[in-house]
Amino acid sequence: MALKTLQFQPGINRDKTNYSDQGGWFDGDMIRFRQGYPEKIGGWQVENFSPYKGTARSLYAYATSDGAVNIGVGTNTKMYICAGTSTNDITPIRATFTSTATDNCFITTTSAPTTVTVNITNHGATAGDFVTFSGATAVGGIAAANLNLEFEIQTIVDSNNFTITTSVSASSGATGGGTGITAAFQLNIGSATTSGGLGFGTGTFGRGTFGSSIVAPTVVSSQLTFQDNFNNDLIFNISENDIFHWTYENTYSNRAVKLNSLSGSIAVPEQVTKILFAPSGHLLALGCTSFNPTTSAAGVSISSITRGGTGNTTATLTASGSHGLSSLDYVTVSGTVPKLFSGTFQITVTGATTFTYLMLADPGGNATTTGSYVKNSYTGTLDPLLIRWANVDPTIGPEPEVWEPTATNTAGFLPIKSGSEIITGINARQETLVWTNTALTSLQFLGTSEVFGTNEISNEIDIMGPNVVTTSNNNVFWMGNDKFYVYSGRVDTLPCTLKQFVFEDISRNKSDTFFAGTNSEFNEIVWFYVSGSSNEIDRYVIFNQEEKIWYYGSLARTAWIDSGVNEFPLATDNGNLYSHENGNDDGQRAPTAPVAINSFIQSADMAVGDGEEFVLTKRVIPDVNFTDSDVTSTTGTTLTPEVQMTVGVRNFPGVASSTTDVAGASLERNVTTATATIDQFTDQVFVRARGRQMNFKIGSTGVGVQWQLGSPRVDFKPDGRRG
Repeated sequence: MALKTLQFQPGINRDKTNYSDQGGWFDGDMIRFRQGYPEKIGGWQVENFSPYKGTARSLYAYATSDGAVNIGVGTNTKMYICAGTSTNDITPIRATFTSTATDNCFITTTSAPTTVTVNITNHGATAGDFVTFSGATAVGGIAAANLNLEFEIQTIVDSNNFTITTSVSASSGATGGGTGITAAFQLNIGSATTSGGLGFGTGTFGRGTFGSSIVAPTVVSSQLTFQDNFNNDLIFNISENDIFHWTYENTYSNRAVKLNSLSGSIAVPEQVTKILFAPSGHLLALGCTSFNPTTSAAGVSISSITRGGTGNTTATLTASGSHGLSSLDYVTVSGTVPKLFSGTFQITVTGATTFTYLMLADPGGNATTTGSYVKNSYTGTLDPLLIRWANVDPTIGPEPEVWEPTATNTAGFLPIKSGSEIITGINARQETLVWTNTALTSLQFLGTSEVFGTNEISNEIDIMGPNVVTTSNNNVFWMGNDKFYVYSGRVDTLPCTLKQFVFEDISRNKSDTFFAGTNSEFNEIVWFYVSGSSNEIDRYVIFNQEEKIWYYGSLARTAWIDSGVNEFPLATDNGNLYSHENGNDDGQRAPTAPVAINSFIQSADMAVGDGEEFVLTKRVIPDVNFTDSDVTSTTGTTLTPEVQMTVGVRNFPGVASSTTDVAGASLERNVTTATATIDQFTDQVFVRARGRQMNFKIGSTGVGVQWQLGSPRVDFKPDGRRG
C-alpha cells in the first residue's frame, strides 16, 4: 500500500488536454484560489433597493461631502441613483408637452378598456419610452389619479399618437383629459443587448469604419452609459449621445439635465462616445462632435442694454427688432461702453425683442454705447477620433460646462492619429489611456498652453469592447480580440492557461456588453462575457494577479464595481443590485431562504508511471476546511457543512468518467467512479476504484457551505496490467 499526497498546481488549465495536464486542475465552477488552494467563492445578497427597469450596463459609486453613498445605475431605459434603501429615477426629460385650450389628448374605447390612445403632435417617442402626465382630468370612466402617473409607451400608432395601458378599465369611449395636461417625455430608450452584425467594430458610428463607403451589416447596439462624479454631483453620458448633469440635493427628487442647459455652459460637445475626468480635473469627451463656432452673417443693432441694479450682474438687452432667439442660445455682444456688457453669453429670452444674460461684474450703470450682437452656434460635425476637454479654472477648479477654448482658459481639443474611432479610455497613473480600434495612446496633462499632449504607445493593439478594461495596483488590464493584456508603463500580453477555452467560447457579436472588474480583496481581475450558446452574459474568467493564475465559472451579471465606498463588491442582473462576497449562498431569489451555490473543482487525470499500470484506489484521507460555513439556517435549524468528493478512474483518456457509485462493484469495469460525502468530522473514506488514470473532484451543493481544500491523501496500490 502507498499513501500519496495529492498536490495540484494552482489555477485551471484548459489549453492542455486533460491527460497532458497531470498535476493540474482541469475544470471548475464557483471557486477561487487562495495561497494556491481552491475554495468556494463567497455568496451574494439582494440589496434593499427597489428593482430597476431595463438591463444595467453601468455602475458607479461615490461618497458625498455629507457622507451619503450614491450608486449610479445606468440601464437601457433609465438612469438611477441608489442611496440608503431607495432607488431614485433621475432619467432626464427629453421633451415636455403642455396642452392648450383646445387639447383633450386622451382617447378611450370599450373594446380595449385598459388601452388609452394619447394624441400629441410630433411626440418623438418610441415603444418602451416613459412619459409622465400631470394636470389631466377624468376621461371615459378612468379617474384623474389613474392618468396622472408615469406610463411606459406600449405602441406607436403614428407620429402624433401612441398607446398606454392604465391600471383600471375605461367604462366608455371618450376623448378628454382636459386642457391643463402636461406630458414629460423621458429620453428615448435604447436596446438591452446587441443584435445583428458581426460584433463590436461593425456597423454605424461606434461600430464601424469611419469614412468607409462600405455598407456594413445592420447593427442595433446595446445602450451604454458612462459615469463620473464632480464633487457631489454626477456627470454621465449615453454613448454616442449627450452629456448630462445631476445635482445632488439629498432629496433625490430631481432629474438629470443636459450639461449644455446649465447656466454658463458653452460649446458642450454632443454625440460623445465616453466621458471621464482626467487626473488633472478636466472633463474629457472621447470621440465627439468638433468645436466649430459660427456666427450669424451680420451684427444686429441694439436699442438699449440695462443692468439689474447696484451689485446686479444681469444685463437686459433690447434688440432693434424681433430677435428670433431661444433661451440657452449664445450671442456675442461687442462695441459697448462699458465693456463689461460685451462678450459671449448664454441668454434667457424674456420677450420678442428682449433677452437677459449674466456679466462678469456690475458695470456700474446702463450701457451708454450699445453696439451690436451676433448669434453664435457651436454645433460641430462628428469626429470619432477627437478628444475635447472642458476648462479648469485655477481659482475655482473644474468647470465641466465650459468647453469653448479661449486665450484665458484651458479648454481645448486634439485628435488621435491612429485608427478610425475611439473605443474607450481609462485613467492610469498621471495619464489617461485611450484605445482606438487599432492603437493605444497616452493622453498626458502638460500644464502648458497646449494643455494636453499624446504619446502613441502602440499601433498594433486591439480591444474587445468599451467596458473590458480595468485598473488594479497601478496596472491596467484589458481583453483583446484574441488575448489578454496588461499595461504597467509598457504593454505586455498576459500568459493565459484559458486563452483558447475563452476565445473559442465567446459570442463576439455581443462583445460591446462584455465588461471587466476588480475584486481587490482577492487580487482578482474578472471579465464577464457572453458564451457562444447564450444571448446574455453568462460566464466569467478571472486572473489572480498575485498568484498569476486563471480560473473561470458561470454567472449571469451585467455590471460590476469593486468594494470601496461600498462595503462589498456590487453587481447587477435581473433588475436587482447584489452585494457579492456577502454570505455563502445565492440570495438572488429569496434572501430569507437562500439557495445553495453549486461549486466544484476537478483535477486533470493522473497516471502511475507510464500509464500502463492499473491502480486500485482504496482509501482517501480528506483535508477540507469548513471555516466560515453557516451552522444555523435562517429558520433556526442546524446545518452540517459538507462536500462531495469523487475519485474518478478510467483506462483511456478518451473514455468519460462514470458518475456511478462503485463501492463493492466489480473491478473489471473499464470506467468507475467512487463518490463520498465529507464533513468536518470525516477522518477517512473507503472507496474501490480501479483504472490506469485517476482524477479527483470536490464540490458542494448545500446551503451555508464554505469550503477550502488542502492536501488530501490517497491510499492506492499497483494492480497489474490486465484489462
